[in-house]
Amino acid sequence: MVDAVVAVALAVAGQLEVWSSDVVPGVGEVVGSRPVLAVTSLAATLPLALRRSFPLGVLVMVVSALAVQQVLTTPTQGLVLLLAGMIAAYSSSAYASVVRAAVAGLAIAGGAALMGEDSSDWAFIVIVLGGAWLVGFMVMQRSTDLSRAREDNRELSVRLAEAADQLAQAEHRLGPGPAPHELAGLTAREIEVARLIARGMSNAEIAADLSISEWTVKTHVASILRKLGLRDRAQVVVAVYESGLVQRRTSAE
Repeated sequence: MVDAVVAVALAVAGQLEVWSSDVVPGVGEVVGSRPVLAVTSLAATLPLALRRSFPLGVLVMVVSALAVQQVLTTPTQGLVLLLAGMIAAYSSSAYASVVRAAVAGLAIAGGAALMGEDSSDWAFIVIVLGGAWLVGFMVMQRSTDLSRAREDNRELSVRLAEAADQLAQAEHRLGPGPAPHELAGLTAREIEVARLIARGMSNAEIAADLSISEWTVKTHVASILRKLGLRDRAQVVVAVYESGLVQRRTSAE
């Protein structure tokens, strides 16, 4: 909608330059063919309404209209058509792929040769339209970077949500660990066995460390599981650490 309004406004301004040049500041007397100027001005401004959907096509139409105007008659000295060219040049890189933007840059350089009377005109047009094209290209690159960053953040959010869900499922499978006061129901020997289990020791290693038989260790383990309502040694490890009977070792340790 905004593009259509801009296109119509430029078209009206362009017609004023052609048919009522005396009411437009900075525009001298029209010496060229007014009908040709009117038609080419419309061809250079109205397509801007589609500049986002067809950026390269709009640029070609605008540049072609300005080139035809230069070939067939004497253009006005107003700024409306120059502004239309700048908008088309900007859009050709801001709303197009890199390849299409490169083609647009070549179209600007080639079209500028037909839009001016001599090399100085060509240089001026290339600088003005090329500058607009460059600004659009930088905007396109920046927009691409921002889009990638948003996608990365969205993917990271999804992964974090999945990790949180997996953690919740794991905690659900493990079940709630016993509160510290529940460990008070263990005997002193069972607490020693539980601590050694949390250290990652096997029944044989625990038996050797406490100078008791492996069968006795198995009996203590079974009693610990029964008293705490746990299913396996892994839950014993969690319970011991949560109770504070064993502190997690840091890397410095």
